[in-house]
Amino acid sequence: MTTLALLPASLKRLFARIDAAGTSEHSLEMALDHWRIRRGERVFPSFSDVDVEQLGPLASHLFIFERRGKAEWNVRFVGDAAKTLLGAPANEPTLAKLENRRLAARLRLLFGWVEETGEAVSATFISPDQSGEILVAPLGGDGQKVEGVYGGIVSHHP
Repeated sequence: MTTLALLPASLKRLFARIDAAGTSEHSLEMALDHWRIRRGERVFPSFSDVDVEQLGPLASHLFIFERRGKAEWNVRFVGDAAKTLLGAPANEPTLAKLENRRLAARLRLLFGWVEETGEAVSATFISPDQSGEILVAPLGGDGQKVEGVYGGIVSHHP
């Protein structure tokens, strides 16, 4: 029997929907399919397994972050649309330095959840200033420890 992990209150508060099975956005669903194919029979794929260039124009919505120490995430890749939404700086881009502070807070919670569970997750957020959907999936070198995340973001106009 499978037991589902209970969601922390912080995730319930910041997201309207959280789903481990799939996404409602086509571009994010394609990104999730890519992750699943690259994962194969492993718990999760490595950084080198994921090739955002294979996703063509969909790569614009994608990002890859790498864990740095205990409290920070470095940007390894961010597509143009994702860069605009997140406000990723050109120099030393990290999660803490994203200009869109609200999205950075949402990402930090999702990254932590994915790091803890080792599972991909899709989350829909709704707010007066910005709404959308975020996909986050784990990446790792040895398949035992989450060392980064792969995902994407799509904005919906409220």
